[in-house]
Amino acid sequence: MTRSAGAVASRAAGAGDRGSSDAEVADARVWMQAARAWVIERHPYLDVALTSMILVARPGMGTVAVDARWRLYYDPARVLELQRAHGIQALAGDWVHEVMHLLRHHPDRWESLRDAPSRHRVFNLAADALVNTDVADLRLPLLETDVTFATLPPAAGCTRSMATEEIYSRLLATMPPAAASNPSEGHDGSAIQAEAGEMGELDCGSGAGGPQRSWEEPLTDGPDDGSPDSARADIIREETALQVRESARRGIGTIPRGMRVWADALLDPVVDWRRELRSVVSRRIGRAAGVTDYAFTRLARRRVPGFTLPGMVGAAPPRIAAVIDTSGSMGRDDLARCLGDLLGLSRAVSSDGTGITVVTCDADARRIGVVRTPAQVRGIPLRGGGGTDMTVGIEECARMRPRPEVVVVMTDGYTPWPPRAPAGLESATVIALLTTPEAAAAVPRWIRTIAVEGASRA
Repeated sequence: MTRSAGAVASRAAGAGDRGSSDAEVADARVWMQAARAWVIERHPYLDVALTSMILVARPGMGTVAVDARWRLYYDPARVLELQRAHGIQALAGDWVHEVMHLLRHHPDRWESLRDAPSRHRVFNLAADALVNTDVADLRLPLLETDVTFATLPPAAGCTRSMATEEIYSRLLATMPPAAASNPSEGHDGSAIQAEAGEMGELDCGSGAGGPQRSWEEPLTDGPDDGSPDSARADIIREETALQVRESARRGIGTIPRGMRVWADALLDPVVDWRRELRSVVSRRIGRAAGVTDYAFTRLARRRVPGFTLPGMVGAAPPRIAAVIDTSGSMGRDDLARCLGDLLGLSRAVSSDGTGITVVTCDADARRIGVVRTPAQVRGIPLRGGGGTDMTVGIEECARMRPRPEVVVVMTDGYTPWPPRAPAGLESATVIALLTTPEAAAAVPRWIRTIAVEGASRA
């Protein structure tokens, strides 16, 4: 795990090689149980989540880690060394760190990226940097070797307001191609360094994503130890989120900002995003349909000798542009969802024949052209995969002539955003259609956000 104990963990691993005695295993278990109770007493909203975790001793593993079935593995020698050096609060930090990986669905989120297995260690570090902000917010000790935003490469520009996937993408962008393919080589002495194979004391286990580790019990057909399956885990997450909200309302315990954001994203009622998108676009179309004025493009029927009178004309329906994220962080399902959204938009405005101007975007923007039929929508090339910056896609819309009045940005949300509307789009309606609802916190206020139902990775 990345809440490593440095030299303490190294000594613990050495002790583990000699084997832990039965007394050490028993003592370490008592300390881990005491640390869990210590956290629950001070932060009761974590009660359900922490008591659902199963303790499993693994002498010699040299760390503390968790699997996707909520089993927490610990090296007894390492636990006793850490307790003697830093007290029960350090063990409490281990509990908080590991349960945050599980609450935030890190295994599923890593899987959804469909990236090379060798890059998981970078994802683990990105997740750890965020998780450790929760540990720090709870005033639990962070050790010198723990991964924090201060230990990540400054060039990546990572902050706690970003989602794990965006931090991961930024870390990869700061690495040379060879290092990005094999992160174990490290980069500029930063926290991206990791051991080959399993990451040793930097490994949080499959509960933070990646394959099953050598010390883990089988995820299926394993012993009947009461560890939660995926259905029970979802219930635990919802119960914990409800307790976070209730504790915040009653002022009980310290609640990290990251946990509040997580709970809100999980509990907010799901809105039919198709209906909401249709409503926003329709309101803009309706406003245009109700606007009339006099113009010489159509002459009046009434004739006055010696004068040419303008006729009454209605405003043209608003021009719509769609920016589609084709970056590496968007999976095939996300891109298929974006195509379906665009098809629905195309049908909504096809009666007037104006169509939708399509821009595909990763780190660069490419204007595809205007689509008016379902066949044209299905023919849009969705190539890309080289970074993410929806700012350039929005700026490409601002360069269009005539400029669009509605811009729909279809993305997972792990992207930089322009802090204000580009020149020419100040009066346009810009909508971020997010396949990852928790990324909405990073979207600036001038952009309307709509979360795609069923896409949450909480």
